[in-house]
Amino acid sequence: MAVPIFVLGLQRSGTTWVANMLAGSGAVAAVAAAEHRGVHESIFFSHFARAFGAFGDPNARSRFREAFAKSDYFLLSGLSRRFLDNALAKAMDFEGVFAIVMDGVAARAGCDHWLEKSPHHTLLADELAKRFPSAQFVCVTRSSKTLIASRLAAYGREPSRGLARAADILRGALVNALYTRRLVRFAARHKNNALLVHYDELAKEPALGRCRLVDFLALGISPEDLVSSFAPNTSHDRKGTRKLSLFDRVLIGIGDGLGRLAPLSVLTAIERRRRTGRGVNWPDWVWLKSGYKPE
Repeated sequence: MAVPIFVLGLQRSGTTWVANMLAGSGAVAAVAAAEHRGVHESIFFSHFARAFGAFGDPNARSRFREAFAKSDYFLLSGLSRRFLDNALAKAMDFEGVFAIVMDGVAARAGCDHWLEKSPHHTLLADELAKRFPSAQFVCVTRSSKTLIASRLAAYGREPSRGLARAADILRGALVNALYTRRLVRFAARHKNNALLVHYDELAKEPALGRCRLVDFLALGISPEDLVSSFAPNTSHDRKGTRKLSLFDRVLIGIGDGLGRLAPLSVLTAIERRRRTGRGVNWPDWVWLKSGYKPE
């Protein structure tokens, strides 16, 4: 079995850059494509493993099989539906299905490691560590100032204005505080298999960051081999990004302060309640190739 690597962190924190460098080394297998800007998010544990019912229910497994087999993630894996059927027959739970699938991806690539990168999985880090005891975790954090400057015009959208912009900034700082605190705590608890990476430090000294990644993951390659095959997934070349006003910076400071002072359990509960209220909420990029729509 290959060694799992999970790259965790909030959207726009640099997880795609880190994942693409690791996948580009040739030592780590990953599901990737240009239309997904490199390593593709599986959202397996946050969505697929939870949306269709209990694994022991044949109807739930059937619904899962139909949806996952038609997802871009599985189609890009290069594996066959027969392989997926065999994985479903062998596994004891949905997590086991994913492990078998990714071991198949690693075997096809001739790699001893496979990588998964989904920001949706960040708050599930403790569950992943328990289910995959041999896994290694790269936990990516970023300062709220640079993260929010990126988020405001990310994914091709126009930066919000007025009260909507203020709400976006405050919410972004609070969520970033939650994710950062959770990742820092997780990395402290799992010192032997979790590496904390700060995006701003990595951007400032990428050579040092690559050395840390290679040493921690024991990949047996040169740090210079960590080169992404994909263009940077950046929004900083769009008009309006990086141009934070004084008021924006004040709001970020307020959000950061509140995020540091609020009990972590309270922030986590608020975020989970928000997600529960939204339901599964499938992103529109999950089934781009097949056009499948879940019931």
